[in-house]
Amino acid sequence: MRILYHHRTQGEEPESIHIAAIVDALGALGHEVRVVGPAPVQHRATALNKVSLLGRIKRLAPRPVFELLQLGYNVVVHRRLAQAVREFEPDFIYERYALFNFAGVRLARRRGIPLILEVNTPYAQAWAKYYGLYLQRLARWLELRIFRAAGHIVTVTAVQRDMLTGLAGAGVPRERISVTHNAIDPEWFKPERHADPALRRQLSLAGTVIGFVGTMNRWQGMTAFPQVVQEVLERCPDACFLFVGDGEFRPQLESFCRERGYGNRVVFTGRKPHAEVPRLIAAMDIAVLLDSNAYGSPMKIFEYMGMHKAIVAPAVGPVREILADGMTGLLIEPGNAAQMTERIVALVRDPALRVRLGEAGRKYVTAQHTWRQNALKILEIHARLAQPQAPVRGEVEPC
Repeated sequence: MRILYHHRTQGEEPESIHIAAIVDALGALGHEVRVVGPAPVQHRATALNKVSLLGRIKRLAPRPVFELLQLGYNVVVHRRLAQAVREFEPDFIYERYALFNFAGVRLARRRGIPLILEVNTPYAQAWAKYYGLYLQRLARWLELRIFRAAGHIVTVTAVQRDMLTGLAGAGVPRERISVTHNAIDPEWFKPERHADPALRRQLSLAGTVIGFVGTMNRWQGMTAFPQVVQEVLERCPDACFLFVGDGEFRPQLESFCRERGYGNRVVFTGRKPHAEVPRLIAAMDIAVLLDSNAYGSPMKIFEYMGMHKAIVAPAVGPVREILADGMTGLLIEPGNAAQMTERIVALVRDPALRVRLGEAGRKYVTAQHTWRQNALKILEIHARLAQPQAPVRGEVEPC
């Protein structure tokens, strides 16, 4: 089949990783995929959080201006999509939803092409709540129209699915929404493939390594990390921390550690290409996430599991869809530094528990959450759109 993939992301992590993984998985199944978007898709060899032109505009333009630019983008991309449809003649369109982005569903409806819409965030709700929207009424109206117009909707968490079905007037019945969580390539996120004792020596890591991968911002619970670091290092003399990533809170945490003379017991690598992430996770014994939002699917949880790591993570809905407390990870109250500390200390002192959790996590994620499985689910949804009597397979429950 020929599949047209449409997105309006900035070509950065983790969005680009997700897009490239789905495109590659569909291609590996023998299908031809053409991508239409404002930035090239970065594959694992080059994926790094670089600031694109669109990203610079977003940061520099006043918010009302940027919202108008988002609306205006529909004119530009409609022409590109129409040209791609003429040249490529796709069997269906797979689109990653973006705020104000209605060109794809409009073209699909007019041309009679099935469209599957991937919703990672109900942006009109989320942006109004967290950032503020000047065109809020228009954003909500357009969002509902887009959701209604899609042939089928795919969300990355059951929480998001329930949010969409709960939208008053959305008109999207539950049977038209499927859940495909984030995932991994199990052959790439494979512990034995990336084991590198020399890396620990290179980074001066000794003892039990507690690691974090991601954006070091407040919504990741980073404001509570100084307390966690201090208490864990005091109670576990042979432990150290490895932080992979960057963000607004990194300078503050680095300053905190420097003032207390932690030296090599707390290591910061900064941003790294996605190709290097498995090797860095392999250097960890315990992988952590202190907090997350209430609807998103944290990519790092799946990658931690793929690398056979004992995980401590917040008990928010999307994480509980994946991690079973005491079986595939340890859960804490979101942002609770005291609970995080106790869980980490328990894992530092119990290597057997770390192994058991890591083995169970790896077994679960490779059985239930791979990009190939997600691609197969997308193809199954298309088959249902083409032949309405064909059922869509039910969601897989976590272990």
